[in-house]
Amino acid sequence: MNDSDGDGKVSRDEWRKSGDIFDAIDADEDGYLTVREFKAFFEGGGAKSKRKKQACGGDASSGGPKVGLDAIDQTTKGAFFAKLEQMDVQRQRGLLESGLVPVYPDNADCPEIDHPFGEPWRGPVPNRIHSGADIPAGWDAPLHAMADGEVIAIYREGGGKSFRGRQVIMRHTPEDTGLPVYVYTLQSHFNAPPEVHVGQRLKMGDYLGPNGKSGVPGKRRQPHNHLTVNISTSPNYVVTDSLVIPVDGHFIDPVALFRGETPLDTHAMLALAEDERRVKIAYRDDKGNTHPPDAKIIWPFVCEAD
Repeated sequence: MNDSDGDGKVSRDEWRKSGDIFDAIDADEDGYLTVREFKAFFEGGGAKSKRKKQACGGDASSGGPKVGLDAIDQTTKGAFFAKLEQMDVQRQRGLLESGLVPVYPDNADCPEIDHPFGEPWRGPVPNRIHSGADIPAGWDAPLHAMADGEVIAIYREGGGKSFRGRQVIMRHTPEDTGLPVYVYTLQSHFNAPPEVHVGQRLKMGDYLGPNGKSGVPGKRRQPHNHLTVNISTSPNYVVTDSLVIPVDGHFIDPVALFRGETPLDTHAMLALAEDERRVKIAYRDDKGNTHPPDAKIIWPFVCEAD
């Protein structure tokens, strides 16, 4: 429980994980975490007030089948709260290297992944798995909705409390993507507050906000989009003060979306033949053309046509 001074509670100074998770567990907002608050949060009582969500940066209201944390089973909680002792559960839910290789177009310049999904995280906390794909791009490069869908959460914290900084999470139904699962796309590190709102219905390619590095400590890392993708066969999801958790959610390599077919899960990707692991990305160019024209999911950045 990180209680280094043995007083039976955890202060902010003793806490070694995300500040957003600290705030989510701290139900009475006294700046300390107690055993009772841990039990309430991890056993289903962690949903908190609208005021608290807004203070931590998460919009409290959204459309769609949002449910309470008690709808999330312990396996899913273990995978999404990234506890070190649950790394086997995270791998079970798809958080490991997939072997997929994104194939970028020859006739357009696209921002490319430099820190792939599933490899050891290069961030400041050791022994973590990278839950998304990092795509470096210039300051304020426009970030776009990857598919039709609904904005279900926005986290506005731009400082050190969250290593993902400002975030937009969208939920895409099977009708939106043509895939027989619900897809959740998380884009993060916006340089300014996103220019969308919770409950807003967007079309593929709609503008979300400017690329940046909010939440990224230090000067070594350039502006980039950390893109996390989750899938579930359930239409239901939970919004906490720090993250969105799909009911029975799984992590997938974002590149898997561009296969345009199932399966998408990481274990199935590992079973593909080597040539099948090369995946052409779909994208929109700076002239407004979509490649291929019938694509329902596109790269989050515009690609500059040669």
